[in-house]
Amino acid sequence: MNPQPFETPPRSWESRLNPAFVNRFTRYRNRELRSQGIESIDVAGADIVAGALQTGSGVLLVSNHSYHYDSYALIEAGRRSGWYSEIMTAWQVFMLYGRFGQWVLQKHGCFSINREGTDKQAIRHAVSTLIQGTHPLLIYPEGDIYHSNDRVMPFRDGAASIALLACKKRQRPIVIIPCAMKCFYIRSPEQDLHRIMDRLEARIGWRPDSGRTLLDRIYRFGNGFLALKEVEYLGTARTGTIRDRISFLANAILTQVRERHQIPPRGKDLTERIRFLRVHLIGMIDQLRNTREKSPSPEIHQQLSRLQADMQDLFFVTQLSSYHGDYSAEVPTIERMAETIDKFEEDVFSLQAPTPRGKRIACVRFGVPMELVEGAETAETLTMRLEQSVQQLLNSIILPKRD
Repeated sequence: MNPQPFETPPRSWESRLNPAFVNRFTRYRNRELRSQGIESIDVAGADIVAGALQTGSGVLLVSNHSYHYDSYALIEAGRRSGWYSEIMTAWQVFMLYGRFGQWVLQKHGCFSINREGTDKQAIRHAVSTLIQGTHPLLIYPEGDIYHSNDRVMPFRDGAASIALLACKKRQRPIVIIPCAMKCFYIRSPEQDLHRIMDRLEARIGWRPDSGRTLLDRIYRFGNGFLALKEVEYLGTARTGTIRDRISFLANAILTQVRERHQIPPRGKDLTERIRFLRVHLIGMIDQLRNTREKSPSPEIHQQLSRLQADMQDLFFVTQLSSYHGDYSAEVPTIERMAETIDKFEEDVFSLQAPTPRGKRIACVRFGVPMELVEGAETAETLTMRLEQSVQQLLNSIILPKRD
C-alpha cells in the first residue's frame, strides 16, 4: 500500500473536466498503462452508462480499486462510449504530482476530497454533479488500492451517503451503476515473481530459497515478516492462523495508540477505528504545530515526533488490513500470488507502486443500474448492496486463455 501523508490538506483541487483534453491525452494514458504491463483493455457494458445519461438521470459509478492506474482503464472505457467522469480523488494523490500533473488530473475530472474529515466542498460538488451535471460521478468506495483482484474490501459509506443526499433533492432520477475491474496476465510471470521473492527474503536476512514453490515462499515470508512485527509491537511472536494473528496485531496496535492519548473507543470496524484515531491525531498535530510557531520548545518537538510515529502505526494497521490471510491459498492463481507479492514489495520497500512484471489485459465491466428511491434504505444498507453488486460483477469476469 502506498505511503501517504495524512494531515490537514494544504489546499483543495476542483474538477476542470475537459473531454477534448481527455481525448488528446489518450496516447499518454495508454503509454502509462503499458509501462505497468497493461497491453489492452476489454470493456463490456459501457453503453449502459451512456444510456442512463441519455435518459437525463444523475449517474453514480462505484468501482473496486485493485491496481495502480485502474482509473486510466476506466477513463478509456468511458471515452470509447462518449462519456467522461467527474472523479472523486483523495487529496494525497494530487500531492504526488507537481503543478502540471495536478492540472492534468483536474482536466481529467479529478477533484480532491479530505477523507479524514467532513469535506463540505467536495461533497457539494459530488451532489451537484448528480443532481444537475452532464457527466457521471465516479467514486471508489474502498478508498485505497488494496491489490485484491478477486475480492472487494469493505466499502466506506461515503458514496451511498452522497447518492442519498442527491436523491433527497428530487430534481431528477439518481441511478447507481456498479463497475468491476480486473487484470489478467497474458503470460505467467512466475519467474519474475520468484526473483522478487529473492529480494524480499534477503531484505529480512534470509537466504533466498528458490527451490520452494511460489505459494510456499509467499506464506513462509508472510509468517516470518508478521512474526517480526509481532515481536516489535507485542514483545513476542504469536501462533495461530495468519488471519487471526493479523486481526490481533491490528487491534492491539490501535489499542496502544488510543490508550497512549486517552482517546475513547469508537468505530464498528477496523477502518472506522483507524479513521477516528487518525482524525484525533491530526487535530493534535495541527494544534502543536500552531503552538510551535508561537513558542518553539524541545518538548513540543518530542510530542510531535511521538504523534508522527503514532500516525505511522495507524498506516501500518491499514497495510495489515489489506492482507486477507487466505487469499493466495484459497485460489492459488498467478494473479492472486502476484498481488500478494505486489503488496509485500510496496510495504517492505516503501514503494509507491510495485515493479511491473508481465503483460496484462485489463477487463472493465458495468452492471445493471440501480435507481434510488428516497427513504427506501439507509446509507449502511445501500453500501452493503453496492459492495455485493461489485463483488458479483468481479466474480463474473472470466479468465481469458493464457499463452
